[in-house]
Amino acid sequence: MTMQPRILALFGGAVLFGQERGNIEALRALKEQGCEVLCLLRDDREGVLITHALHANGLSWIKVPYIEHRTPGRMWHFVFRNPVAFIRANWRFMGVVRKFRPTHIHALNPIYVLNFLIGLVLVPVPMIYRAGDEPLVHNWVWRALWRFIAWRSTHFVANSKFVARSLCSQGSAESSVSVIYNAPSRRGPTAGPLETWMDSGEGLLIAYVGQIAEHKGVHILIDAFRALAAEFPEAQLTIAGRISDWSGDAWARNLRDVTNSDPFIGSRVAFVGEISNVPELMARASVHATPSLFEDPSPNVVMEAKQAGSPSIVFPRGGMPELIEDGVDGFVCPKPTAEALADALRHYLADPELARRHGAAALTSLNRLQVNQFRVRWLEVYLNSLPPVAPSAEN
Repeated sequence: MTMQPRILALFGGAVLFGQERGNIEALRALKEQGCEVLCLLRDDREGVLITHALHANGLSWIKVPYIEHRTPGRMWHFVFRNPVAFIRANWRFMGVVRKFRPTHIHALNPIYVLNFLIGLVLVPVPMIYRAGDEPLVHNWVWRALWRFIAWRSTHFVANSKFVARSLCSQGSAESSVSVIYNAPSRRGPTAGPLETWMDSGEGLLIAYVGQIAEHKGVHILIDAFRALAAEFPEAQLTIAGRISDWSGDAWARNLRDVTNSDPFIGSRVAFVGEISNVPELMARASVHATPSLFEDPSPNVVMEAKQAGSPSIVFPRGGMPELIEDGVDGFVCPKPTAEALADALRHYLADPELARRHGAAALTSLNRLQVNQFRVRWLEVYLNSLPPVAPSAEN
């Protein structure tokens, strides 16, 4: 009889970004197949969205100390608080291990591994590392941490071939790396400004969902939309993503304010904030765009667009060209520029029937990416790394 995995996830986090959503889908898939899952969350008051998301997906969690990143104005945390938090975190980790008795550790972030470094050395439990991005090896500290992760991990799960190649380039054996593309996040409906925008029923809708940050290329999308606005006066652009009073959102606030005050396109671009009814937005959209300027490994939102039957336009960055078959279920722009993005958008805005055909192909492409095997493949990773069960005396 096969032992069911008991998974202790080093989840950390106070925000709900793509990394967190991708791991929630993986852990939920494992729980739905009989695994026990317990997440170790950051012990602070900021992780409300994380706790709500875990609860909505039926995942258990407890809060433990985590070390903090070095940030301006919080040097005392970095210098004085972190050593204490590190000791307390490992003490709590050992206690949780004794009570929960995990068969596996699920890791997803180098800092979270560092947080429980002592415990991970002392506890000989297989560790599965879900790599949602390239390894951080830009200086000797990060290289040393990554060498520990590579040594400690029984198996890696990459969310794209792009990430898998990067793992292998850092010394991981191909046999220890699996590629499992993200499954579309299951987000529920919510009320908010989006519904008012969608109920208008006017024009062709271009949709963006994600972080509103410079490296995500949102300003490039707005520039491309501006270039097409006169040619397609019925077109509209919806941008969904968090814009808060937090200092880290200053760039997003400025982009929103400048765009809203633009007399040419201001009334045709809607910043609707952070939403949970992404499937509804994608179903309403004629086309979805993810113009990331960095090496984006595998954006969840592309898969959500596919699930809703919406074609995507992406830049040739990271793992995104793996997700889109150019000219079949979307477009991969030849260059990461506003001009190239505008050219791709023009195809759909000028020919809505093409958008519908590509949208249907996008839904079918989930089979090519083996999303229908997402749950089974994740369980196989964990079952294949279970320690052998000793035969009973009766046998």
